[in-house]
Amino acid sequence: MSGPTMYSDPNATPPNRFPEVAVADHLIPGAELGLQIHVRNKRLKSLASPDEEKVVVFIHGATYPGSVAFDHAMFGGGSWMDYLALHGFDTYLFDIRGYGRSTRPPVRTGGSSRDMPYARTPEALADLGTVVDFVRRRAQVPKVNLIGWSWGTAVGGGFAAGHNDCVRHLVMVAPLWNIRNPPTMAMSRLLLSALPWPASGTADYLGGYRTVDKTEARQRWVRGLDAGVAEQLMPQAEFDNWWQALLAVQADRLSAAGNAEAPNGVMADLIELWAAGRPTYAPEKITVPTQLLLGEWDVDTPAYMAKEVFARLKAAPYKRLEILGRATHSMPLELNRVDLYRRTREFLETRFI
Repeated sequence: MSGPTMYSDPNATPPNRFPEVAVADHLIPGAELGLQIHVRNKRLKSLASPDEEKVVVFIHGATYPGSVAFDHAMFGGGSWMDYLALHGFDTYLFDIRGYGRSTRPPVRTGGSSRDMPYARTPEALADLGTVVDFVRRRAQVPKVNLIGWSWGTAVGGGFAAGHNDCVRHLVMVAPLWNIRNPPTMAMSRLLLSALPWPASGTADYLGGYRTVDKTEARQRWVRGLDAGVAEQLMPQAEFDNWWQALLAVQADRLSAAGNAEAPNGVMADLIELWAAGRPTYAPEKITVPTQLLLGEWDVDTPAYMAKEVFARLKAAPYKRLEILGRATHSMPLELNRVDLYRRTREFLETRFI
């Protein structure tokens, strides 16, 4: 699927047929002393003041930071942020602590003890709350729209469940929900049970961070797909460029060059909570219009998860569940990504009664 050519490079000169998009990066103080959260804003340069119904905050997932998830130009075009900005939205992304340009604590390099899994869901919720407060003040609006991807749906859903008065619409892309005891999670819990107290029953053994290997990340992205389809959806050259953008902000600080790193807080939550049937939030408490979108080839958050969340959205005044064809868990960055962008824009622009 093709769409209009859009540009996200702030140093590039956009074609005359498109209005200019302004970009601003901020480091704002987090909820804890010394913590800084990276926030990026994109909007039309000609936008004097934001439309209060069109302010958006993106929430990234478990592995990749906001800038490469939502503001990396793909296929010679623009990013999701660019798309919404060109349609009059005031868009924001941020990096949860430990990711991207936000504060990343030192990594332990020796000794018998290990760092605790860093950036668990309560910490991510605190960072989102800080960002939402910042955006509401800066844009002078009472509410924001939230768009979460993967783990970001649990963070966004958790925030909305506790702060419905601050949220206008909620969009969940590849919603995360309880894991139905896959072999990997069952084995993880078995290993945990064999560890001495206090590690028994916890995921502290994981350490603060994990290494993300490029080849394994590519294989995980397209697993289950025919090689030709995989190359069409995410060509190797596109993936290589995207990976370089990731390394620029989240390279592994201990392993060989070419690897990225990611905090293990979400992995601890997956093992201790989601794989044990203990979700981190209650969809029943969400009282704002909510859209759920899923790729048909999503292996990481399969359709049963979205369907269970959808069934639990009992207090939402309007809810919508859509499965998009020819898309994986990473559809925001794939060939057919503009279909996803259009559907979210239409939802955010609609008033539900």
